[in-house]
Amino acid sequence: MKRILPGITAAAGIAAITAFTDRYFELSKNIEVFSSLYREVNTYYVDDVEPSKLMRNFLDGMLKTLDPYTNYFSQSQIEKARIQQGGKFGGIGIEIDTMRGYPVVTAVWKDQPADKAGIQPGDVILSIDGSTTLNRQKEDVEKFLTGEPKSRIILQIERKISSSETRQLHLNLMREEIQETNVPFFGMITPEIGCIKLKIFNEHAAQDVRRAYDSLKNIQPRLKGLILDLRGNPGGLMLEAVEIVNMFIEKDKLVVATKGKVDEWNNTFKTKSDPVDLQIPIAVLVNSGSASASEIVSGALQDYDRAVIIGQKTFGKGLVQITRPLSYNTMLKVTTAKYYIPSGRCIQAINYAERNEDGSVKRIPDSLKREFKTSAGRKVWDGGGIDPDIPLPKPELSAVAQALERQHLIFDFATLYTLQKNNLEDPATFKLSEKDYNDFLAFIRSRGFAYRTETEQKLEKLKQIATDEKYFDAIQPAHQQLIKKIANEKEQDLMRHKGEIITLLENEIVGRYYYAYGKVKKSYQNDAEVARAVQLLNQPDEIKKILSAKN
Repeated sequence: MKRILPGITAAAGIAAITAFTDRYFELSKNIEVFSSLYREVNTYYVDDVEPSKLMRNFLDGMLKTLDPYTNYFSQSQIEKARIQQGGKFGGIGIEIDTMRGYPVVTAVWKDQPADKAGIQPGDVILSIDGSTTLNRQKEDVEKFLTGEPKSRIILQIERKISSSETRQLHLNLMREEIQETNVPFFGMITPEIGCIKLKIFNEHAAQDVRRAYDSLKNIQPRLKGLILDLRGNPGGLMLEAVEIVNMFIEKDKLVVATKGKVDEWNNTFKTKSDPVDLQIPIAVLVNSGSASASEIVSGALQDYDRAVIIGQKTFGKGLVQITRPLSYNTMLKVTTAKYYIPSGRCIQAINYAERNEDGSVKRIPDSLKREFKTSAGRKVWDGGGIDPDIPLPKPELSAVAQALERQHLIFDFATLYTLQKNNLEDPATFKLSEKDYNDFLAFIRSRGFAYRTETEQKLEKLKQIATDEKYFDAIQPAHQQLIKKIANEKEQDLMRHKGEIITLLENEIVGRYYYAYGKVKKSYQNDAEVARAVQLLNQPDEIKKILSAKN
């Protein structure tokens, strides 16, 4: 045996060296092939080509075969990437969307330069520093709005002053360093239950959540329960997620581990501080837009049986990225590891390494998911996001409400409504009157509101197929009858879905007076998932039952 082992060890070593040599040769060979191909195309292709544009297409095409999170950043894109990660930038504090060819202010951040200058939602940005914004891409306009702190920016604004009149304003503003808020809302949902809405995991997210929690405790020292709203939160900084979990979990507990090909990136992240509160019942709201760091928080709290997860299955992003500097001030963001939450499961939903023949990817099927256990012995599974303990149906807007939002008619009516009132009562008590809704109906009629339902689109496609196959003459009477029936039903949609439309209008109007805080607070009044969380937190026995292995 002593003679055999050295032989086996030597053979293994030779095999490893051979594999490394082969891999290095393949890498060198392909770099040389790529270099010669790039040179030949630039020299001999029939039309002139832009070397940098051609190279960018090469790079993007290569990285596209990996995953959506591995990206190349040019020198001009690096600043935007830094902003997205850190949340800080020089700007004026507005959000925009493109409407009728121009960028329109959709939200103003409280106490930021735009707010101080009197810019309002609904203002149309006609030009920036003398350059027209007509038909500019939203991303381009956002780039022009940001810049170095203390730099100046001149905006030409068009503002409605009545339903038929506008006036133009020229504003000279100074950009300031702005940090996107992590917590747009915290407050009491009932006299004893508080709520924290976490929008993103930028720098200071954990600090913002801690401040919000401390404020809730000051408002109500006998806080009975906490709702942590992570719906639509795309994630962000992993360490912020670890610190947030640490608020409700004991010190020295594993929150997340990262494992990859390179040992350097294999790490474990544990809670480092004493917890803030180990007793308060917690309900975490999630949906398909809750990803990455949101899944670390919800998954870790679920694995430790510390919170009840409510809503829909989360996105399923269990991949970790780092940035690597490249030549000429460029950068690569590359996936280096997968992360694993305390039960040992990875919630990554898509295996990008195994693609279909056409190059597409698919989610990991249920048959390949593995079972894990929480601290209390409850069954949980990997490979597809975080499954809620209390699954609820995904809220869906009616077709008519979607059309009203898509055509910006909810937004535009709110702009006109604010012209009539300088202030608004508390967002919790604000209600649109019957007259207000009738005014809205008259407004959308004046704008020629019309929309096509999915049923109508499918009927049109059926007509085309039936015509091609020579069947349409036979089914034409039935087809026309269906179209007429749908048209009659659509006429009733604005009354059938009146409550839903009024909710959208009230949320948008409140946001004009009370910023993001008021808009979120108002939206919670008609939120079925928040209502279910409140119901749960008022039933401690039900929480214990859900978090028990006997459930």
